[in-house]
Amino acid sequence: MLSLYVRFKLLPSTKALFVPHLAELMKTLAEEPTFVSAVLSEDSADADELVLFEVWNGTREEWLSEQPQKPYRAIYDNATKDFVADKEVRFLSPIVVQN
Repeated sequence: MLSLYVRFKLLPSTKALFVPHLAELMKTLAEEPTFVSAVLSEDSADADELVLFEVWNGTREEWLSEQPQKPYRAIYDNATKDFVADKEVRFLSPIVVQN
């Protein structure tokens, strides 16, 4: 199992434009066989900062060999590139899982 933490620092006044694209990406991710879940959260202290937390079955290596090349990711990246000031991606390994 693998978790991804993705922090987006959006350019001012772009959140309303950005979120629908990310929501559409999340719907597409949900169709992937190794996808488990995704949650998009906003920072209550900074409306222009969002965090996406994804959970996938498999390893980091498997994810990296399969996911970045997906055509829908390039479409999403192109559609949102003018909205994101900074993006941080971290791969995490779950140590306790509670359902």
